[in-house]
Amino acid sequence: MDFATIASLRKYLSIKHSSPGMITVKFALALMKDPQALKLAQSPPEMPAAVTESKLNLFSRTLSMHYDATQVSPALLEELITTENDDHAADIVERLHTQLSL
Repeated sequence: MDFATIASLRKYLSIKHSSPGMITVKFALALMKDPQALKLAQSPPEMPAAVTESKLNLFSRTLSMHYDATQVSPALLEELITTENDDHAADIVERLHTQLSL
């Protein structure tokens, strides 16, 4: 899942655990009915190189991502998931991409 995807699906997401370099996100069951999420399941977006590992656990409804905290700001990643403002989320995605020079 890339940062733009996280932004677009964030209404279904909550942070279960976060530490620099690792975040576990819990997703609501309603995510499974979202047409955009279903489309992503068929052709998932490529992860940025700074994300070194991701694990999806459908049983616990969690996604764990390990990332390079020197390239991705942990606070910015958390803010991306928790913001309720679409414009702010878009700004965060742009800032994250700038940090990674994408």
